[in-house]
Amino acid sequence: MIQKYAKLFSASVPLAWGMSYLFMALGASEIPAIELVALRCGLAFLALVLIFNRHLKKTFSWKLMGYSAFAGTLLFAVFYFLIVGVIDTSASTAGFLASTTVVIVPIIRATWTRKLPDLKTIIAIFIVLLGLFLLTGADLSQLNFGAVMCLASAALYAIYIILSKCFVEKVDAMSLGIWQLGFSSLYALVGTLLLETPVLPHTGKVWMAILGLALVCSAYGWVMQTVVQSYISAEFTSIMFSLEPIFTAIFAFLFFGERLAGLSYLGTLLIFLGVLIVIYQPKKDKQSILLQEKVNY
Repeated sequence: MIQKYAKLFSASVPLAWGMSYLFMALGASEIPAIELVALRCGLAFLALVLIFNRHLKKTFSWKLMGYSAFAGTLLFAVFYFLIVGVIDTSASTAGFLASTTVVIVPIIRATWTRKLPDLKTIIAIFIVLLGLFLLTGADLSQLNFGAVMCLASAALYAIYIILSKCFVEKVDAMSLGIWQLGFSSLYALVGTLLLETPVLPHTGKVWMAILGLALVCSAYGWVMQTVVQSYISAEFTSIMFSLEPIFTAIFAFLFFGERLAGLSYLGTLLIFLGVLIVIYQPKKDKQSILLQEKVNY
C-alpha cells in the first residue's frame, strides 16, 4: 500500500465510524456499557481470526502480543468512556468533544518531540476545530460527567494513535489491529462479569446495531486504521478522524431524518477545507514522494 492509497483508505475509516454513534445509542438501550464493548470487540475479533487465521499464525510473536495487550487496554478505555459519554450527554456535545483528538494529538506530539507541527498542519487543525464546533452545535456551557468522559475518550484515543504509529513500525500492522481487539474484548468480558449483570439483546434492532459495531466499525474501521498508520503520520490520522461527525450527520439524516442547521453546513465546509489543506501537496513534494516510493520498492 503506497502512501496515496493509504490516505484514500484512511478516509474510509471515519466513514465506518460515522455509524458507531447510531449503533452505540441503539445498543446501549438494552446492553450495559462494558458488555457492549465486549460484544463489539469479541465478535469483530472472532470474525477476523476466521478470515486471517493463516496470517496471524505466520506473524505471531511475543513482542506482537505485548504491544497488542497494551493497545487493547487503551482501546477498551476509549470505547467504554465514549459509550458512557454518549449516554450521559447530548449527541452534539459528545460528537464535538470526542473529535477534539484532532487537537490533542499534535499537542502531545509537540510535547514529546519538542517540535511544533508545520504551519500548514496548525492552520488545518484550527479550521477543522472551528468546523467541528459549528457542525455539532455543541453546548459547552454545562459540562457534565458524560462530557468529561467524552473528553477523556478523545485524550486516550490521541495517545492510542501516537503509540499505534510506533507499534506498527515494529510489528505486523494487520496482526496488531486484530489482536488488540481480542485483548480489548477480554478486558471487557472480565469487567462485565465483575461489575455488571450480562444481558443478551432481545430485539433484532439491537442485534443489528451490535453486528454493525463489530463488523463495520471495529473489524474494518480499527484494523484498517492500524494498517494505514504504517504509511501516514499521527497528525494526518487525527485530522481525517474529524470527518467522522460529517458521516454521522449523513447517516442520522438517512436513517432518522435529522437535518443540519444553517451553521452546520458552514462547519462541514470548514472541515473539508482543513482536510484538503493537509492532503494537498505541491508538485515538487509529490515528485519527491513518488521517487521515495520507487526507491523503497
